[in-house]
Amino acid sequence: MQNTYLAKRARLENYFNEVSSDAWDKLTSNEPVSFVRQLVREGREKMQAAIIEKLPKDLRGTRILDAGCGTGVLSRMLDERGAEVVGVDISEKLIEVAKNRSSLNKNIEYFAGDMKEQSFGNFDYIIAMDSLIHYYAEDVMSSLVDFSNRANKSVLFTVIPSTFALRTKLRLGKYFPKSERSPEVVPIDWGKLHQLEAHGVKASLSKVKRIKGFFNWCDNCLLYTSPSPRDKRQSRM
Repeated sequence: MQNTYLAKRARLENYFNEVSSDAWDKLTSNEPVSFVRQLVREGREKMQAAIIEKLPKDLRGTRILDAGCGTGVLSRMLDERGAEVVGVDISEKLIEVAKNRSSLNKNIEYFAGDMKEQSFGNFDYIIAMDSLIHYYAEDVMSSLVDFSNRANKSVLFTVIPSTFALRTKLRLGKYFPKSERSPEVVPIDWGKLHQLEAHGVKASLSKVKRIKGFFNWCDNCLLYTSPSPRDKRQSRM
């Protein structure tokens, strides 16, 4: 399972560094984009808003991991609420964009690398917006187990729901030239996520919001994690 994660990570690193970094730079800016990319932009903005709404308005004193932070849009939103943010992305080029755009944000640290890197430590919240959607279900599950063990309060993440309409669109997408395709996305059945309990994750999984559109297929989901006894003791100190 680790081998499939590493292989997919390598392909994504190449894609976001060598193929699409300029496109993502523009997509996450205020520059005009094509009609299709505008739909993608609006879908991402809705997802960001749905995630932010599930967090306290005052995040001072909290530490948050933005796993797969891209150009840092969500990291800056969290910083504005007072959070200490660690933004990690597999693309060195996107991290450079994030750093340039966040020069006034003093509570964000950006790193190029693996979002599951253990040396970053534990967090109050871990957010993985669109950073798991390209991985196979088994790798998504293992990543969520890892995140839940390192989050004192909750993990917020997006997945691609497995529906007939989506599966049809994905099949049609294979007929486009390879140079015009985005990386493969992997739909996941909602029931599959509930198997997290079999992995020993003591959490209550709930769906936050569905962001639906022809080019936006992600469900926003929320995984509540219970604080460890150590975290509870610290909170009383």
